[in-house]
Amino acid sequence: MKKIRRIKNSLWVARQRMGFSQKSVAQALGLSETSVLSRYERGTRIPGLVNALKLEIVYRMPVAFLYRDLYLEIKEEIRKKEERLRRC
Repeated sequence: MKKIRRIKNSLWVARQRMGFSQKSVAQALGLSETSVLSRYERGTRIPGLVNALKLEIVYRMPVAFLYRDLYLEIKEEIRKKEERLRRC
């Protein structure tokens, strides 16, 4: 059985802080069902750019904060690549 990598995020916490239901957020994103939002919150699916920006607007929190660990991982990777480029 293939193990699914879960992407840690703060979507559930942000939704709870705002007092929104999954259904209301899914509707704001234009999703027909809550299942996609549920997968975002569990970290088994990452939203595309448009939905990530919608989440940022709904939760009034930058995507980098909603996906802090992923953001820091990507940032570190980019900084390392930049450093290697400077050495060339």
